[in-house]
Amino acid sequence: MLGISPKRAGISPKARSGAMSDALTEQFQSMVNEEVQDRRGLGLKAAFREVARLYGLTERRVRACWHREIRSVSAGEWEVVRCRRTEALQARLDRLQQQLERLHDTDRGAA
Repeated sequence: MLGISPKRAGISPKARSGAMSDALTEQFQSMVNEEVQDRRGLGLKAAFREVARLYGLTERRVRACWHREIRSVSAGEWEVVRCRRTEALQARLDRLQQQLERLHDTDRGAA
């Protein structure tokens, strides 16, 4: 032994979970970041706050996602974000469909 610990050499002593874990972490960050991007008109700080409230995360965790600094995601955290992102997208889709229907009704009334 040379007296160099794996930590000092830049190698984590824990085995990595594999590509699936990395892919899920990347997808988690993307879902959070897409929601931040959708709310960015409020200002970045306010968007972090809104997304944290929506997903039940801390503002610090949302900011870490924004900067792609997340190393791991728990199964519970992943599931909550996935479900709430799905709900948010569905609500947005419903609003857009209602707006389209109103536009089509206006077009029919004008014709």
